[in-house]
Amino acid sequence: MRIRRTVSAVAIAIAVSLTLTACDPPIPENLLIAQAELEVQCETGDVSLSIPEALTDVGFNWADSLAVGCAEMTITTTDEYSMDSNLVIGESSLIAARCQAFEQVPVALDAAVLVVNIPDIFEVFLDPTQIVGIFNGSITSWADPALAVNNEGYTFPDIPIVLPTQATVSAKNALSEWIGRLAGQPLVLDGIPDAEGVTDIELSMPMEEGAIAIASYSAATYMGSPIVAILTTPGDYDSIIYADNGSITSAGTQLVSTTGANGLELALDPAIEPTPEDGTFEALIPYQAIYPVSMALCGSDNTLIRTAARYLLRQDSQGTIASATMLPLPEAVRIEAIKLVVVGLPVPTPAATEETEGTDEG
Repeated sequence: MRIRRTVSAVAIAIAVSLTLTACDPPIPENLLIAQAELEVQCETGDVSLSIPEALTDVGFNWADSLAVGCAEMTITTTDEYSMDSNLVIGESSLIAARCQAFEQVPVALDAAVLVVNIPDIFEVFLDPTQIVGIFNGSITSWADPALAVNNEGYTFPDIPIVLPTQATVSAKNALSEWIGRLAGQPLVLDGIPDAEGVTDIELSMPMEEGAIAIASYSAATYMGSPIVAILTTPGDYDSIIYADNGSITSAGTQLVSTTGANGLELALDPAIEPTPEDGTFEALIPYQAIYPVSMALCGSDNTLIRTAARYLLRQDSQGTIASATMLPLPEAVRIEAIKLVVVGLPVPTPAATEETEGTDEG
């Protein structure tokens, strides 16, 4: 493995730290990860990367930026139908049949949203109790008076509400947990089949008039589908929570990660106070129907695939995700994902600097 060296004030600080502790192993793992951010680790070969349509431009950016740092290592992007890619990114249940993974970690955040197809209606406001009623069958028409309280000024057509024919496992679980908690009663989605043989984009565009679908925020935003806004208090427009980058990022600060037999798992803890974004003093109201987007490392375990996966978890690579409709991982989750991906890769060493060259180890 070759490493493209960079020199910066941060590199000097880390190098000095490592030098001072060279006689006192082990070096803290988080410090090694921070050191790796200062270098682009390279292998020789090409890695095929299957990505959702909503990340198409991000994939091209990753491939181009890697080419600058690694002369003999490339990433070739493929569509989300690919069955033989080395790396596959997507909702975990959608990618399961397309990859025999030797490792799988979160790579981004997404959220479950409700999208609708109602003629001439492009904004819909629902509270948690109404959502439960729609999915348990007690509200069956868009003209039901029960929906009017949150949609003043709109006249919904008298057409049946058409429930989803399928939805991803992650989206169903995230939406059910959040809306059920807000409603104080279960949102039961067990009757909706798990999505199979479709893409997130297809799920975000219900074609039948009157349809309501469970989709990903990334795909619905990418396609411009009408996303339902949630009122936590019926009739109170001050309680509206929109799914957007800010509210989803806010919810991401409430995630708790655990590593066990099933790898790295994330769960939202609503008791955790959301953290304000950098440069702000108040956290946004979190849109808590979030879930991780997975990156599966496929086929036989090898350092080429792990090195490419590590590249996609770099801070700069994660920052590129924010230019699309998914959200980068919270920093603590990103670090935990890296720890799993770098197994078997060479341990980074201090970047060469004038300050460290010739320094004797203890």
